[in-house]
Amino acid sequence: MTSHDVMSEPRMQHICAVDDQQAEVFRSILARVGDKWSMMLIGMLQQGPYRFTELRRMTPGISARMLTFTLRQLERDGLVERTVYAEIPPRVEYRATRLGSTLVGPVMAIAEWASTHQAEIVAFRDQYDHEQGEARPVR
Repeated sequence: MTSHDVMSEPRMQHICAVDDQQAEVFRSILARVGDKWSMMLIGMLQQGPYRFTELRRMTPGISARMLTFTLRQLERDGLVERTVYAEIPPRVEYRATRLGSTLVGPVMAIAEWASTHQAEIVAFRDQYDHEQGEARPVR
């Protein structure tokens, strides 16, 4: 079975063919697990627990605000567990939950795919941008 055959089978249509409320939940889950920060954090937290500052250091480019937001959303979805220790100063650690750990395989598969095809995609982007630049009238 080719990859085209897999996509043309009705499985994807069946997964997506739900009522409006279920469709909204489905899309929100895909948005969460497809978010670049969520994917990176889930992968890192599999080896956790990690403190906030460790996660921020391990995730170049993320702001403290975005890290806080992403961790809260992952916690809300049951993918990340937050543990607060009653110490002075308070210590907070994050780790992937059992449910969050089930995402590691798919996340790593996507990460490996992106790494493997990175050069090809950059070449296609460059070609597209070059062609679009030539097709636009000069003003």
